[in-house]
Formats: sequence, C-alpha cells, structure tokens
Amino acid sequence: MSSTTEPESAESTNPPATHTDFEVDVSSLSLPEKVGQLFVAGFDGTTPTAAIEELVSERHLGGVIYFSRNVESPGQLRTLSRTLQGFVPHGKPPLLLSIDQEGGRVARLPWGTELPSAMALGATDDPELASRAGRAVGSELRALGVDIDLAPVLDVNNNPDNPVIGVRSFGERPERVAELGAAFADGLQDAGVVACGKHFPGHGDTAVDSHLDLPVIDHDRERLDAVELKPFRRAIDAGIGAIMTTHVAFPTIAEDAERPATLSPRVVTGLLREELSFDGLVVTDCMEMKAIADGVGTVEGCVQAVEAGCDQLCVSHTPAKQRAAIDAVIEAVESGRIAESHIDAAVRRVLRAKRVYGAGYVGGENEWDDGAAECRSTAREVAERGVTLVRDEADALPLSQRVAVYEFDGGRGSPAEEASGRGGAFASALSAAGVAVDGTVLAPGELPEERADSPRETVVCTSDAASNPDQAAVVRALQEAGANPIVVATRNPYDLAAMPDVGTYLTTYDDTPASLAAAAELLAGGRTLSGRLPVTIPDGK
Repeated sequence: MSSTTEPESAESTNPPATHTDFEVDVSSLSLPEKVGQLFVAGFDGTTPTAAIEELVSERHLGGVIYFSRNVESPGQLRTLSRTLQGFVPHGKPPLLLSIDQEGGRVARLPWGTELPSAMALGATDDPELASRAGRAVGSELRALGVDIDLAPVLDVNNNPDNPVIGVRSFGERPERVAELGAAFADGLQDAGVVACGKHFPGHGDTAVDSHLDLPVIDHDRERLDAVELKPFRRAIDAGIGAIMTTHVAFPTIAEDAERPATLSPRVVTGLLREELSFDGLVVTDCMEMKAIADGVGTVEGCVQAVEAGCDQLCVSHTPAKQRAAIDAVIEAVESGRIAESHIDAAVRRVLRAKRVYGAGYVGGENEWDDGAAECRSTAREVAERGVTLVRDEADALPLSQRVAVYEFDGGRGSPAEEASGRGGAFASALSAAGVAVDGTVLAPGELPEERADSPRETVVCTSDAASNPDQAAVVRALQEAGANPIVVATRNPYDLAAMPDVGTYLTTYDDTPASLAAAAELLAGGRTLSGRLPVTIPDGK
C-alpha cells in the first residue's frame, strides 16, 4: 500500500478486490504536480493528441474524460487507456479515466451494450435489478480501463419541462430515486469502478439547461431537504465514492443569488462536506458549460471551484483553457489566495481514490467479452420490465395486420446526449418481432399520407414531442384522416401531454435497441410488460 505518512480520513467507498500501489504522498509532490492532479481534461479523436500527451507528461494531469468522440471499438479503447496511462512519468500517480455511461441517450460506448435509461429502471422499481445494472456497467468499464462512471443521476425529475435531466433521472419520487440510485452506485463500486452521483445539490426542478445558461432553483431549505437532497444523503450514507456538483444557482443556500453551486463554499464545503459528511471526491461538471463560461469564465471558475472545496475540475474540450486553468490555480496558491494546505487536502482525496480503486488497470479482451455479455443481458431485462403501457383505451393491442410506422430522426435534446441516428429503428424492431411493416421516417414539417380506408394499422414513434411540435402534428393529422394511431414515446414519457386524446400510448424511456425490441414485442403480442410510470404526466387525462 501507500508509503504516505500523512493522515488520511477513513475511506467512504466500497473498494474493489485490488488496490494500486504507487510510492507517492502529497509531501513528495511539487506545487505544479499537486495542482495538475486536480484537473480532468478531454480531447478530440480516438488517439491521443499532442496536447493531451503534454498535459499528462508535463503538466501532471490527474484524469482524462472520455466522450463518444474518443471511442471506436473495445480494442481501440483499451489501447487508448493503456497509451494514456503510459504518458504518466515513472513513479507518479496513474490517471483516473472517467466517462458518462448512464444508459439511454447519455452513453458514450457505441457498440450496443448500453443499458436503458435510469427512468426505465425507475419503471421497474427494483433496487436489486438496479444494483445488477450498475455491476454490469462497471464490469465492462473496468475491462476498458475506465475508473469512474459519472453516474448515477440522483436528480429528482419533478419538472416535466426539464430539458436536460428528464429520463436520466429514476423518477419524480425522492424515495425511489434515493433507493435506486444508491443501489446502482453500489453495483458499480462492487465492480471496482467509482460511482459519481450527480448533479449536487439537484438539477431536477429546472426548465433551463446549464450547458446553455444558468438555471436557478430558489426552494427553501425545508423543501431541498425533503426532495433534492434526499437521494444524495442516501448515496453518501451508502458509501458512494464521488459526487458531481451542478452549475445551478441556489439563492437560499449559496452566498448570493447568481452563484452556481459548483463555485459556492457554502454548498460544497458547508453543506456537502461538513453537514452531509461526504469525504469522497467532489467532481465538477464541465467548466466550459455556459453557466460557468458566460459568467465568471472557465479559468476563474476553476479557481473558485477549488476555493469552494472541489477536488477534480473537469475542462472537457479546449487545450488552451485547460492549460490556463492549471496555471491560474498555481498562481492563486503562490499569491496566497488559496492556502497550499487546501490543495493538499484535495490531492489526498484524489490519491486515495486512485489507490483504493486500482487506477491504471486495463483488462483483457476476454474480460471485456464477459462484461459486455452481462450488460446486454441486463439491458434486455430492464427493457422487458420497464417499457410501460400507459393506456390502451382503443383496445388496439396486439397488432393484427400490416402496420404503417412513422418515425422521426431525433437529434440531441441536450448537449449531454448523443444524437440517436436511429430513424427507422422501431420499424426494424417490429419487423424482427414478426410484424409486416411499412416504415417511413418523416422530415420536420412533413405529414403522412394515410387514408381512413387504409388496410393498415398505424404507429407513430415520437421522440420528445413537447420540444418538437411537428411530431404531435403528425398524430393529429392521422386522427383527422380517420386513423387511430398507436403512439410509442421513444424518449420522453411526457409526450402524452402533447397529444392527450391518443387512445393507445406506451413509453420506452429511451431508444436503445433493448427498449425498442421490448416495445415491439409488446405490440406484436409476444410479451406482457409490467413497467409503471415513475413520473406524472400533466394533462395526460
């Protein structure tokens, strides 16, 4: 184990079977080496850039974050992980490699092992299944050299107009989110991957995306305790290894009305550290998001995040900002603005996580095969138990004749998501379930040509109809033509509010292959599903 002689607080994580030994303690590191350990950077491409190599080998970078832009195949990602770790100077701490592998639309691995969304798990309301889901994801990530999964989302999605959380949340009930989130995190950490609950102290009750602007939640402390904070308390008590802060303003608990939680000592140190007794890693959301960049700016924001009590500062995209932010924190220490002992405490937490969770490990091909198979199996179970038939007042199921399927090629609902590129996927899933299908992918503003005397049944697959009114217009046009369309909401269960008089409506909570296949089997009569809505749909009659 470590040769450090400095005191370290009790570990609050569920450690994997193996630890990483490296002969580094905080007192042996120079100031630039210590500050570098606090930064996590992203880069473009499936091979390392010169900029990321320089940050690791010369600027002592502590971590790297993967996005879909870095991922091509399992073998390529394992090689990338080993290459990045190889840039670390001999005898220095390995990198912490992180990724957003939540499930649903926020999943960076493109080869079909992604789980359905958290809300699909919420529809099963099964903590044991949530734990197995976390363990499956962790097993795959561990084999690929990933040390931190930036999941689960612990936000309580009680605002149907939320543009960035939505199905990334387990639901609208704090107790459900708390139980399922803690179970998912426990499964991840059983597999040797740090779970990172987000977005503290809560991003669920906003109608603004912090990627684009600064949201404000002005609830009083009593309400925050009853709703937003409950899942974080539960996860902390259960030993979650990391918490991500949110770039949302909380005027009732922060220093001022426009200070994002990430930059607030009252929120990070006062509430999270001291009151909730969290002693794991505090990770920032990306400091290039506009809620920070258009306010104090990315570079100054990183300095203020350190002052607030954050341990890992994520600068995901721009090499010049990554270097400038590191320099700014070093300068803040040298000028006396930040005490070096404050930096030391953060670095100890980073080094502890690296030791306890075996940072630097990359598995072999067979290990990945096992993890991927477990992910696919678990994804099928989550989908089969989560897809929800909200109503079938028209008694339209199962399908009994040829079907016209209308779909939309949905883009990103938020910068956090991946573009789906799955136009036509549900028609293919129905065909695989044995249904004769005529599939059409409609362009924005295009209406179907369906007649009342058509011999076909009709299915419309919506994808966030609330934000894409053309989709509800298609449903209305079919109704006006005398059809009785079945609506399958393949991303947002709240779509029913935009078409409340639809007679048959089901929701998959995401458009992953497993969820689309489960919905297709339901329509074809091959499966009875048990999912229950974990949210309330306003005006859904």
